[in-house]
Amino acid sequence: MITRRKMLGMLAGIPALLVLGCEGNGERASCKAVQLHDEHDCALCGMTVVAHPGPKGQVCLRDGEILPFCSTGDLLSWAWQPESAPSIEQMYVHDLSLTGWDSPGDDAWMDAEEAWYVVGHERRGAMGKPPAPFSVREDAEAFAGEHGGRVYTYRDLDWDIIRPPEDGGPH
Repeated sequence: MITRRKMLGMLAGIPALLVLGCEGNGERASCKAVQLHDEHDCALCGMTVVAHPGPKGQVCLRDGEILPFCSTGDLLSWAWQPESAPSIEQMYVHDLSLTGWDSPGDDAWMDAEEAWYVVGHERRGAMGKPPAPFSVREDAEAFAGEHGGRVYTYRDLDWDIIRPPEDGGPH
């Protein structure tokens, strides 16, 4: 016979089971980069994303929502905010090893955390001179040789590195 105490104990465990069931098997949600259009405004600054040259970014949130960014600098600025980080499922940037600066293609997205970034270069994009991401280190080094700047991994980047220098000169 089930006593009242046992019944209450079983009922008390239901919310925990529901939460565990929602988490699935621990795999990441399927997040894919989307094609950017004129109607996409930057989630940080509000500018039209495709109206500017240079590499763009996207964040797929844990709830599946996609946030577009007009530059890799805006993507990093948003992602590094303490309140943003917990909601991030996946971050994407244009891979300049596969696409051009002036009009980056929507078929050239890569994981932002896997990129080699050139910071302190002379190329202008949305919001100044955004970090230039590459999937191939040699491509990043060639870009830096032609346009200036230094090559960093995602893990090496921080606010002090991506912030433009006070005097407007290269890093």
